[in-house]
Amino acid sequence: MSADNLIEIFLALIIFGTPAAALTVRWVFRPMLRDIADAIRTAKQPLSPEIERRLTELEEGQQLIGQQLERLIEAERFKRELQSGEPQ
Repeated sequence: MSADNLIEIFLALIIFGTPAAALTVRWVFRPMLRDIADAIRTAKQPLSPEIERRLTELEEGQQLIGQQLERLIEAERFKRELQSGEPQ
């Protein structure tokens, strides 16, 4: 392959590849960016009372699970201490 052939291939890629890449970016990224912008806009709006209530319930449930996990860990430590015969 000579240098002239490489230059011709390179020019063809630039001439045809640049518009093809631009169209691809436009058709692929434009809807995705529109969705992201819509999500940001809706995130700035205040939450409805129903969503606030459900979010509070989820937070309380998460706290309860965390407390139960701590109690379970403490019980496991206590069990190990009893089985080993010496405090850790």
